[in-house]
Amino acid sequence: MFKEPVEILPNISYTACATLKGPDSHYGTRGLKKVTHKSSTGTKTTFFFCSSPGNNNGTSVEDGQIPEIIFYT
Repeated sequence: MFKEPVEILPNISYTACATLKGPDSHYGTRGLKKVTHKSSTGTKTTFFFCSSPGNNNGTSVEDGQIPEIIFYT
């Protein structure tokens, strides 16, 4: 969790990363490259996930450590 909410803007790429300390942890598999959420008012929000350059420590779009994104519009 971030200390404060982070505003994200449409059509801009962002990178989320985390530093994990301690023993090996569990990780998600079969992640999706595109996720669309439809709100109760009919508004659609779509997230696209792509590979990030650099040392990903064996994680990828499909296999990673960030389990969910909590957001509001």
